[in-house]
Amino acid sequence: MDRVNLGDKLSVAPVAVGMMNLLEWGLDAKRLSERVKEYLELGLTTYDFADIYGNGGCEALFGEMLRLEPSLRDKVEIITKGGIVYDKLRRPYFVSESYNLSKDYLISACEASLKRLGVESVELYLIHRPCPLMEPGEMADAMETLQKEGKVKNFGLSNFLPEQIAALKAYTDIPIVTNQIKMSVKCMDFLADGTQEDALRRKMPLMAYSPACGGELYRKNLSREDFEIVKVLREIQEELGAETIDEVLYAWLYRLPVKVIPVTGTGKKERVLRAVKALEYRMSREQWYDILRIARPGHVSAKYHDI
Repeated sequence: MDRVNLGDKLSVAPVAVGMMNLLEWGLDAKRLSERVKEYLELGLTTYDFADIYGNGGCEALFGEMLRLEPSLRDKVEIITKGGIVYDKLRRPYFVSESYNLSKDYLISACEASLKRLGVESVELYLIHRPCPLMEPGEMADAMETLQKEGKVKNFGLSNFLPEQIAALKAYTDIPIVTNQIKMSVKCMDFLADGTQEDALRRKMPLMAYSPACGGELYRKNLSREDFEIVKVLREIQEELGAETIDEVLYAWLYRLPVKVIPVTGTGKKERVLRAVKALEYRMSREQWYDILRIARPGHVSAKYHDI
């Protein structure tokens, strides 16, 4: 597999192993090390976390694995994120999620992640979501502090819009090497909100979470809309010679002009390998548009003149 450069200093695998549901995989540290070794043999070296995944438990389990197998540390790239806050005590009747992108909070969140992971630094740290109260100058100060102290080697963002990236970049010269967003045939906002064009302008690969639609298209009782999408996907699956519609979903993202690194969300090795297998396919322009036409939401149609 060809590696992907994020900026000038970081090279990652073309498929990242998403660790959000790690605690549901049923693996202890020893079995997790065996799984990671299997992935490393396939070139899957990049592992994506966030401090809120498993309430920190996913980072902690990976850290336990690294203590068990210290030699694995230099063979993997660790990505983690911070900025989302859960406060279940203050207002139990509210959805207990907010954001804190203040300098002190971002530094403390990153340091807590490093402690759980048992590492001195991470290859890539993402600010998890934009916040209406964010002050770009404070965010920049946090980034510069973490970089100067050697705790973060590279920075990226997650779920940021182009104007929010531009606001942050006005306060720092530290490169933003990626933006991790929800991208799939069921979530095409990136085609309508300028995200793809912004990434192309910055020559910045995008990371895609939920690239296979979170398994929605494998449900037994599909909606009429999803049934029609799956019908087209299966036709293209046959045309490509693919084994599953997952491979078609990944191939659709790989066909975009912007470089896309999918973040898998499954503990099933065979499903992770479908993202790898799809790298071999070259979807035609006609096949790509067939999927766009059947799956696109209205706001995407409006931007592209109802193609």
